[in-house]
Amino acid sequence: MSEDNNNNQNNKNYYLGYGIGFGLLGGALLAVILGLFLNTPLVWAFAPGFGMLAGMIIGIAMDTNKNKG
Repeated sequence: MSEDNNNNQNNKNYYLGYGIGFGLLGGALLAVILGLFLNTPLVWAFAPGFGMLAGMIIGIAMDTNKNKG
């Protein structure tokens, strides 16, 4: 019973890890593109973080929809 519950917890946040990883990658790519036009180091400070935040939100939404069905 405990092993089944633990396995269910591991599958609960399956897409969250992908969202964080791809969000960080997307944020870094956004920082490169914005860095070409804006000459400020703040782009590198904020763009990967905002990308990761967006990826987390998308991953949580996908996990919520997956767990409903």
